[in-house]
Amino acid sequence: MSIVVIAELAYLLIINTALHLSVTQDLVNKIKPEKFQVSWERAWSFYPLRVHAEGITANGQSRTQQWEVLATSGSGSISLLPLVLKQVYISDIEATDVDYRQRPRLKPERDYSTLLAFFPPITGREVVPIETTPLKSKRPWKIHLSGLQAQGNHKFWVFNIQGTASGSATGDMYMETRRGKFWLDIANADLNLGPAYLNGTAQAYEGGTLQGSLGFTPMIRSEHRGKRMLRFGYTDVLLDVGMENFNFINIFTTGLGDLDIKGAGQVEGRLVLRDGYVRAGTKLTASANNLGVTIRDIDISGQGTVLIQTPADTDSPLGLSVAYEALQAAKIDASEPFLKGNALRLDYSGSNYIYPDPDKSFQELWDDDAARKRRAMNTFNLLVDDATVIDMATFNAYLPPESPYTFAGGTTRLDADIAFGEDSMNGSIQLDSTAVKIQVEEQSFEADIDADIAIPSGIPREFKANLSGSTLRVFNVRVDGNEENFDGDYWSAALELTSAEGTVQQPLALDAKATLSVSDTRPLVAFVDNKSNPPKFLSNLMAVKNLSGEAELKMFEGKTTIPLAYVNSEKAEVAVKATFYDGERDGVVYARFKKLDALLKRENGKRKVVVTKSREKFDQYQISER
Repeated sequence: MSIVVIAELAYLLIINTALHLSVTQDLVNKIKPEKFQVSWERAWSFYPLRVHAEGITANGQSRTQQWEVLATSGSGSISLLPLVLKQVYISDIEATDVDYRQRPRLKPERDYSTLLAFFPPITGREVVPIETTPLKSKRPWKIHLSGLQAQGNHKFWVFNIQGTASGSATGDMYMETRRGKFWLDIANADLNLGPAYLNGTAQAYEGGTLQGSLGFTPMIRSEHRGKRMLRFGYTDVLLDVGMENFNFINIFTTGLGDLDIKGAGQVEGRLVLRDGYVRAGTKLTASANNLGVTIRDIDISGQGTVLIQTPADTDSPLGLSVAYEALQAAKIDASEPFLKGNALRLDYSGSNYIYPDPDKSFQELWDDDAARKRRAMNTFNLLVDDATVIDMATFNAYLPPESPYTFAGGTTRLDADIAFGEDSMNGSIQLDSTAVKIQVEEQSFEADIDADIAIPSGIPREFKANLSGSTLRVFNVRVDGNEENFDGDYWSAALELTSAEGTVQQPLALDAKATLSVSDTRPLVAFVDNKSNPPKFLSNLMAVKNLSGEAELKMFEGKTTIPLAYVNSEKAEVAVKATFYDGERDGVVYARFKKLDALLKRENGKRKVVVTKSREKFDQYQISER
């Protein structure tokens, strides 16, 4: 026993003397100075193979990165025998007030001029290019760090983001040099986060709290560099953080296509991620007074909340809901909104996979079999409750460029409830419009319009919707013209689409058949009187009531065609065949009262009235193909 005691005392004398001498640090740092440097202010050992130090600084570099760790104090135990086999075992590591820094070595194809000033300084190392010489065939060092414990006030500065935190964290790490295997398991973190900044002054988040576990599952670093590492990241944390940017939410919207979420506010809840999937138990809420959502060419903003969640006991489906309490919507780059409302909700349910392969193009990802299977379960719901379209002229963007008519004003109440699947859609849209102004050259209409747009089916990817069963009611019509005016408080017309398919993009495409009913012909007669010099008997049509009929309408590639539209009764009939193209229009209008009839014809910019064989000529009229 005395020999053991003497040996231990001799070891402690030798090791503590060595730790006290500056030459020891010099010798250690000569082993691989280009790879690793370490220093300490004070160090000692109270029992074999365990060392405690204060004022610790360690830094190094790999082929692509440079790093540095500083700590007020630290201790750890090392196993000596495995060092012979290039294995490093350090256990029961304790560190206080950790300051971690990391920056990239420079890639020749990338411009770092705007970022270099915001990378962290690293003691004794200049910013240098990446190492490109081929790796020699050698066994890597294998480094095992177990029982890691950090506590106190911490700092980090990674690339161009820096921040602070206080509290404790425990974990384990394994790493092989030469870009070999790596994993990190922070099993228990309990941190109060201070603010973090991008590029020195731009705040990334205000601060908050984080509790839970995070790290990386085992991977080969040479095979998964840069962003590819993220697929192996995992978290199971409780967050309560004030964020200056909600861009991170877009990680969860990969199944939604042209949708982008932005804003700043409070993020709180539980986030569980592993292997590129959002896992069971996730429930994360982001609230903002100015929440922004961009869908294609529409910007929505206002007070709202984003909820990201999965079921408590299963990983799928992932749900993402955006709920607005007050909002406005505008076309991208527009100075004024076209819509304001009190309630809008977007609900997504689908695949919980959020990490697409960064090496694949968008088309490759879209065509990938696994991606198609994941998308098959996707659903997206849009609910709008009591919104107001401020100016109906907004809809002119969806009309053909040379449309025969345009909206010149009016407001509309909008309610919508639409469900989208990967290959299907259904729902309804209600429009309650007041004083809608429609302009046809010098002719002006004003009317109240109610539309109940049914969407029994559709193909979202092609922006196609079946609109069969939709109805339109027009009332309180006013016609202003040079010859005749009409103001009909009690006039109304109704249209029901018996079959219709539309493509909802710019310009709008439509192929529809409908039934019509009209309370009387007064506004039609006023319109005809203003457009031509019709026979006097047309004034008798003013008294004809309760007409009904049918209509066909086609809109395609900027051209609008009415193959046939008519309303009739026992006494009267009005029928139209027309086409509108490139700012021009050709067509015929047939009008009959009892046995008297006439044909109003326009072709090549000229108008004329025909009173002989009017019906026969109308039936024979063929719309030209242009």
